[in-house]
Order: sequence, then C-alpha cells, then structure tokens
Amino acid sequence: MLPLVLLVMWIFILPKTEIGNTENAFPLFLYALHGIREWRWLQIAISLFIVVLQAFYLTTVINRQSVLRDSSNLPALMYVVLMSCFPEQLSFNPLLFANFFIIVFLDRLFDLYHSETAVFQTFDAGLFIGIASLFYWPCLFLFPLIWASLVLLRPFNLKEWITSLLGIGFPFLVFALFLFWFDLFTPDSIRAVFEPLYRVQFTAVFNETYIILFAILVFIILASVYTFFKEFRTFAKIKTRKFLFLLVAFFLFAALSYMVSVKSTMVSLSFLAVPLSVLFSNYFVSIKRQIFAEILFILLLSAVVYNQVLYFLQFNSI
Repeated sequence: MLPLVLLVMWIFILPKTEIGNTENAFPLFLYALHGIREWRWLQIAISLFIVVLQAFYLTTVINRQSVLRDSSNLPALMYVVLMSCFPEQLSFNPLLFANFFIIVFLDRLFDLYHSETAVFQTFDAGLFIGIASLFYWPCLFLFPLIWASLVLLRPFNLKEWITSLLGIGFPFLVFALFLFWFDLFTPDSIRAVFEPLYRVQFTAVFNETYIILFAILVFIILASVYTFFKEFRTFAKIKTRKFLFLLVAFFLFAALSYMVSVKSTMVSLSFLAVPLSVLFSNYFVSIKRQIFAEILFILLLSAVVYNQVLYFLQFNSI
C-alpha cells in the first residue's frame, strides 16, 4: 500500500530533466550529487527508496517508543504524503538524507526518558544533528531541541548539556580535518562552505495553485495541535504527553529553520514532515468518526495529486 501511494505521487517526477536540487545544501550532499549528477534514473530510484525506508523507520521508532497511545502504521503513510505534497519536493534534494539523521536524532531524544545517565544519548543527538547539518544546514536550528528535551525529560546534569555540544561539533571537526588533509582548507573553500550561513533571506516561493492544499494542511495542523492540547491530560502514559509535547517543539524549531533558510521554497517544507507526520497521526487516531477521517485524508491526497497533475500538464505545455 505504502509504495503504491508513493509511486502514484512520484510518477510526476518523470518529465523533469533536472532531478537534483541543491537548495540550502551543505558539502556532503553536494559531493553525493556530484557523483551521480548524470544518472537521472538512479537519482529517482534512490529518492524513492530513501522515502520508503524513512517512513518505515519513523513508524518503528514511534511505535517502539510508545509515542502514540496505540501502535499504528499511520506515521509512515503521513510521512510519504508530506514528503510528496508539492512538485518541488519530487527531487533529489539534501533533505532526503538529512531527514534520516533527524529521525535517528529523534529516537535518541526519546531514549533520554528511559536512561539513568544520558551522556551518550545527548552526544549521539548532537552528533546526528551535526551530520544532518552537513547535508542541509538549517538542521542546526534543531540543536536547542536537545536542551529542551533535557529540561522536559531529565533532571539537571551539566555533563549531558556539555556532551551535546561536543556531539554537534564533532562532525564539523572531522570535515575540517578532511579539508586540511587534502589541502582544501583554504579561505575560498571555507567561504564557499559557509556562504549559506551569512546569505540568509526571509523569502519564500509560493504558487497560487497550492491554495487548496495549503488550506487542507493548515486545517489539519490546527486540528492536530488543538486535539493534542485538548487531550493532553487524558493520555494514560506521562511519557506519551512529554513525547508529543516534544514533537510540538520540534515543529516550531523546524518552522523557524524554514523561515531563515537562504531560499525557502516548497522543498524546505520536507523538514516539517517528521514532526507533522506524528502529530497528524495522533489527530487521525483520535477522530471518533472513521468516515470523517477517511474523507479528510482523501481530500488531502486528492489535493496533492491535483497539484502534481497540474504541474505535469504545465511542464509538458512549455
């Protein structure tokens, strides 16, 4: 079912002649793209495989950590839809790689609740944020989420706060050593690597044809947040409350990263797919009338396919 839904939405990538997208990309993605730039079908295959793999992995994490009140495969379905909402997302882009490390990062944050000492978990969390940032630099804005998690889930321990800083710095140290070892550590190379950090623009690309889809997404987001706060005290497990509250904070930090991206197009919205897929799943699970949930999801899916078809027709008419 999941691969079929993905294929239905990603079939509209076929007319694109340029699959690679370097929006807000950092060096690791640029190196990966350089190696397969001429292999268009390989880029498509890798993109599809990564999205499906991430969807199943995210569902495994959510169910294993008991984030939702009941185990469900909805996070996988929601993730696939949210990663395919807009035509710009159907590309070989840095968020395909960054989101994998973001899901692992989220898993480490959930582990903070169970651990007696969380020094290794906070180091790992910082480490995965650092690696993700080397693919997609706005991931750096998720670092404060580690400290927010420590406040929410742990008693104060200075070592855990310090190791998170060591974790996020380690990938950048290794990358700097790589540049130095191969004589690439020059002012021009450093300037090129960190150029996105000082070229921040508060701009976004918006297409009028997205109004219906945006309206549906905004409705589900507001309904999800309202349902979360309405049912906050009814969750039987305290950790479920804290985990979902953490995901709301995740969404806010991810939204901040979108606003300060160098070029904020629809591709950057893929960064919101991880927290929103879980929050959407919690909302759909809580809907008492199943027929309403099914109609709402069909409307969402129809709006996505409508945008993809419209883009396909416009592309062929050029």
